[in-house]
Amino acid sequence: MFISIFCLGIMYGLLLDLAVNRISYDLYRKKTCSVNFMIVCISGIVFTILFLRFGVTIKFIKGIVMGAILIGVSFIDVRYQVIPDKLWIISLISGLIFVWADKLSFLSSLFGMLTGGLILLVLGLIPDTLGGGDIKLMFGLGAFLGPYKTLWAILLAFAVSAIVSIFLLLIKIKGRKDYIPFAPFLALGSFIALII
Repeated sequence: MFISIFCLGIMYGLLLDLAVNRISYDLYRKKTCSVNFMIVCISGIVFTILFLRFGVTIKFIKGIVMGAILIGVSFIDVRYQVIPDKLWIISLISGLIFVWADKLSFLSSLFGMLTGGLILLVLGLIPDTLGGGDIKLMFGLGAFLGPYKTLWAILLAFAVSAIVSIFLLLIKIKGRKDYIPFAPFLALGSFIALII
């Protein structure tokens, strides 16, 4: 059973890899023919976790859509240091469509958007901390999560990013002025907040 679910997740990951390559091509006109096995494997794992947590329900479908956005945003941010506007807009629209799936009211979804967007906007006022894409992404993800889970997603993202950043600085992979993409941490925090 687990193997078949994971295999479905792998197929989902192959489609997601095609989508990420297409968005990357639209951004920088760089064609990649090879499959990114990290996207495929992470997609398989995400698919399996969502299935085990929610079964085949509307929440599972919501998680798949959100997972695809999170994985895509993470890999594009790591590769190109940008979060494409189309991804956060898809996140916002999808979150609003799935309002009914997670017993969130439209008002709760709206508060989630404001919570995510405003907290990161205030933190983004500090020079060299966050980019505009991170702020817009969390605004869109707030529609999926609602205010309470959005707060947890942000707290988890900052906690994990602090640990990873300190580790990268200590082993001298990154320097103090080097760019460390924040979208993967927002993605991880949002995914954990969704499934817990």
